[in-house]
Amino acid sequence: MRKTVAMILILSMMLSLAACKQGDAPAETTTTATEETSLSTSEEETTTTAEDTASYCESGFLKGLRIEENNTFVNADEKYSKLINQVNEVVAQSGFEGSMLIATDDEIIMFSGPKALSVTGDPVDPYTTYDIASCSKTITATAIFQLIEDGKISLDDTLDKFFPKYEKGKDITLYNVLHMTSGIVDYYDARRFWAKVDGKDLDEYVRKSERDEISDEEFLDNLYAAPLNFTPGTSQDYSNTNYVLLALIVEQVSGMRFCDYVKENIFDVCGMEHTSSMVQGNETCVPQSFDSEYEQGYVDETGRYMAVNRERGCGGIHTGVADLLAFDKALIGGKLVSKESLDDMTTWSFTNKMGYGCGLFPYADNAFGHSGYNACCITQNIIIDSKEFGRVYFIGSVSSTKLGEALSQVYLQCLRTL
Repeated sequence: MRKTVAMILILSMMLSLAACKQGDAPAETTTTATEETSLSTSEEETTTTAEDTASYCESGFLKGLRIEENNTFVNADEKYSKLINQVNEVVAQSGFEGSMLIATDDEIIMFSGPKALSVTGDPVDPYTTYDIASCSKTITATAIFQLIEDGKISLDDTLDKFFPKYEKGKDITLYNVLHMTSGIVDYYDARRFWAKVDGKDLDEYVRKSERDEISDEEFLDNLYAAPLNFTPGTSQDYSNTNYVLLALIVEQVSGMRFCDYVKENIFDVCGMEHTSSMVQGNETCVPQSFDSEYEQGYVDETGRYMAVNRERGCGGIHTGVADLLAFDKALIGGKLVSKESLDDMTTWSFTNKMGYGCGLFPYADNAFGHSGYNACCITQNIIIDSKEFGRVYFIGSVSSTKLGEALSQVYLQCLRTL
């Protein structure tokens, strides 16, 4: 279910961007196949006072920005006024609630956190953390390329090197896995992936997976028995299983738990002090409208996703917009991997179809990044090559699936203006 919803979000967003580049009105992004398209809005807006925001400005991250209403901070430079005004207008019209950051390599253009509150009851700030779901894949791919640069693995290595019992793995390279061209079934495609589970027990087994009660051994046993969707390298299909396997490979090769590896080699290097991996329930955002997801067993009673161990590699990272900006700038700036590795990460396979690199995919001719979607949060982490301002980073997170459309509208306005 989540795979289908995520792909609808990705594909509809890419179609919208294609239309936008041609000067047409952007198409609306559908957040699920069955959800109502009405937006979730608060009865009352949260208005930020000078006292509320003083700590943000003093922290340094928002220092020097002008404080506006509704928990918004903007760069006073006149060159940004058109972008800021148009984005603010769409924020208000769309009913956006969450955290949104726009920045260049050199300065912050704006931060907006209207209506949304953190677990403390205060307005969200740049360090409020969300489950960024599939945006985690970019970090996983970065870890893999670090190990490649260390000479410990190669893009040409096949999966049977790491999983000797996986007979089909002898024809699947790390390149295939990174680019979603492996043919491996997504483990959210329950009836095909969980091939060793009796059909009458399947629903309960899937719920056990969502509660993090399935071991790596059980996961791999089902992988070995599951059929491939296509011959490796001949097509492309978005599969979360690919990036779970990459996380397991990171653990094998480094001798460290995945969460420890990314903390030491990525989070600490970037100064991402408000970021974690494989820790359940520590997000500081407040999930909304998750009753059905709770009834189905996808989230706990607070609306937070439970399978942070099962999802490692394809999800499970919790962070905020400020820390994601630090990661993006470090990745682009050569602090985490070489230029050659970054070129490999941004080589899109099957661009005539979905188009996917290594934890990144193209949003438009001048933009790339990743989106993330699960039962409690949606995140967009996009890098735009703008003619006027150079490289621009758009990072936004919301804590309700019903706000996915609003988040996309804000991003699309940003891209149109740039």
